[in-house]
Amino acid sequence: MRKENKIKQRIRGLLVVELDRRVQEATRRIPNRCSYNVSHPLDVRKTVNGEHNPQYNHILSGGQTLGLCLYGAKDPSSWQGTICDEPIDAQRCPYFTPTVNKEGILKQFRDDLQDAEWVRKNLPGVSELLWVLEMTELPKLPIWTRVWYWFLRIRVEPVVSVNRLHELCEDPDFQDIL
Repeated sequence: MRKENKIKQRIRGLLVVELDRRVQEATRRIPNRCSYNVSHPLDVRKTVNGEHNPQYNHILSGGQTLGLCLYGAKDPSSWQGTICDEPIDAQRCPYFTPTVNKEGILKQFRDDLQDAEWVRKNLPGVSELLWVLEMTELPKLPIWTRVWYWFLRIRVEPVVSVNRLHELCEDPDFQDIL
């Protein structure tokens, strides 16, 4: 049987992996991570005020939504009603503002770790190791991770220019979107 310190070290390692994953997600430039993006349900009304609705959405399953960029929406005369629904829209947008910051990521991470049910569901390896040790409380992150996170500057991916578009099309992650 492994020593208790080795098992705690493994738990810390799994927690570091989860924190790393969250930091990587925060740097991605995708529509739902922008503070100006709002998901708006598609119109499912066949008629409006007794007249045929030309914007009627014929697909009823799945509760479809459309991503709208509300940058400048406070002034309706200048707002153009921009649609920002695809990752390429967010990658080209110069007004992209991330919804999460470093403090928000760490706070959400700590809150999630306090919820035993969330840990059991999303980090089954950690949950199993805690069960082996008969522990209910998670060990703290390693000191090097806390120092690294303190110095970390989360930077969102840069804006994609037209020159970089052909490089993006070669990217395997982008191919999944197409």
